[in-house]
Amino acid sequence: MEQIILYSESLKDDVFKFTDKCFCEIGKTFEPEGRHSFYNNIEKEFDCFWCLLKDGNVAGTAALKRIDENTSELKALYLSREIRGKGFGYRLLNQAVDYARSREYKRIVLDSMSKYTDALRLYEKYGFKHIERYNDNQYADVFMEYVLKS
Repeated sequence: MEQIILYSESLKDDVFKFTDKCFCEIGKTFEPEGRHSFYNNIEKEFDCFWCLLKDGNVAGTAALKRIDENTSELKALYLSREIRGKGFGYRLLNQAVDYARSREYKRIVLDSMSKYTDALRLYEKYGFKHIERYNDNQYADVFMEYVLKS
């Protein structure tokens, strides 16, 4: 059984293990004491952070971070390899979009890398459109937005 729940501190170790595993699968290194230090204070760093639990274990995450009064940024959308392609990414995106809409944001932006073709396909299918660079993330080469309709 799967469920999407809000992050709580009791999930921190599981989120760290899950994120480390996902990063390894895509050839990245999870650095919670370095460039990913924001994971040490999830409740303060993000507007909202969700965990997808499958059989009681973290199998997916998604988050939103406020950029300004009109814009929220999608962050930390990761899924375990074994559940990809089964609609869970779409469900996590729905959760984020519903939340952003309830907070009256006008758009959600994200940055990614062109090598993450599965993720980009999901974003495009959901309705995200390519835009110009909006931040200075040196690792990102793809920038997208989803305009929220009232």
